[in-house]
Amino acid sequence: MFMRIFAGLALTAAGSQMATATDWQYCLAPSQADHKIYMTGAFPVRGSLDDADNDFEQMLDQAGLRHDVVQCPRADDERSIVTMEQHAIIFNQESGNTIVHLPLEKTR
Repeated sequence: MFMRIFAGLALTAAGSQMATATDWQYCLAPSQADHKIYMTGAFPVRGSLDDADNDFEQMLDQAGLRHDVVQCPRADDERSIVTMEQHAIIFNQESGNTIVHLPLEKTR
């Protein structure tokens, strides 16, 4: 009986950790010279947090797009990362930059 209760508690704890373990990101890279910001949409993190930066930079380089430093901010949930992304879009539009949305499937 004790083992069943313990096993049930362990499964419950593991299930709750899996549900909250997903980080979310989006990536952006400014091109100050071209007054553009290259951005992806929000996506759940797969692999390490640095993988997205490297993948996005590689995709930009292969496409021949001039860019400055790649950034892939992260958040604990989708709603938070979408809010951060929207703020970045508004800020850059107000700064006179053109937002260039790049398809997510090309980066992940």
